[in-house]
Amino acid sequence: MPVKNFEFMTIDSRRFSRATEVHKNIQIQVNHEITQVIERSDKETELGFRFAINYTGMGAIASIKLEGYVLFEGVGGIAQQWTKEKKLPDDVANEVLNLIMRNCIMQGVVLARDMRLPPPIQVPQVKVGQKAGAPQSSGMEVA
Repeated sequence: MPVKNFEFMTIDSRRFSRATEVHKNIQIQVNHEITQVIERSDKETELGFRFAINYTGMGAIASIKLEGYVLFEGVGGIAQQWTKEKKLPDDVANEVLNLIMRNCIMQGVVLARDMRLPPPIQVPQVKVGQKAGAPQSSGMEVA
């Protein structure tokens, strides 16, 4: 795996209303961005990131902001492409952005729980006692 290190540098969570206040139609917006790309050596690149989860309703309710970096190894020239086009190579972007999303969403779920906010992802619901309808599929098709 070309990712050598992942680290949070800043974790900031703020509530703008009390947990006991009732909010209807809470909207959760999740945004992420690469903030900087620095070549550390021929085959090591540091990618800074910012990840934000904003809770709004009839105004701001809360925000969670995470910042950090990913140290990527194995591919050179990433910083030059970033400087020129503000774009990462597709294979690097897939790996780095998925890692950032996975780690930040997990951290965001923990912080949201601690702040008594809804999680920033859809949590699967278990339904017990419903009539059996069509047989459940495993999701795999075999030809």
